[in-house]
Amino acid sequence: MEVVILGPSNQAVIGTNRRAFIFKKGFMAGASFGAELTSWDYRNLVGVQLHTGMMSGAVILQGPGQSGSKTSTWRNKDDDPYKAPNAIPVTRPFDKAQTGVASLRQRIADAHAPSQPTQQTSPGIATNLIADELMKLAQLRDAGVLTEEEFAQQKLRLLG
Repeated sequence: MEVVILGPSNQAVIGTNRRAFIFKKGFMAGASFGAELTSWDYRNLVGVQLHTGMMSGAVILQGPGQSGSKTSTWRNKDDDPYKAPNAIPVTRPFDKAQTGVASLRQRIADAHAPSQPTQQTSPGIATNLIADELMKLAQLRDAGVLTEEEFAQQKLRLLG
């Protein structure tokens, strides 16, 4: 997991190195005694929207047949981020959601960019990539997804 955006009622947008997932669990997701998991390859996504309001907002993945739309937390049919398969609600503060959305947007852009041979990567670019990965690991640790020990192990692996 490289990106995690948490919703207020057991929802999450999860980004890995190749796919984005939306996970919803329980009554608020329309799955009273179950869960819903939807996934997309980044090549099949065209964008990510972050809607923010006074107290709440939504993160929406845009893909074929699931475009972005105006969302309402008042649960009005198709624009309900609690039930839409390509959206989750978020609440203030929006800082973590903004960071996660920016990272997902970059992953989508990278998936749509023509591939470059890895042999041409300069040492400066490799250093920046490691720093980015360390920042993501720290975010996961701060969010409670990784323990301090898991963070230390992954940090050692990156710094090798």
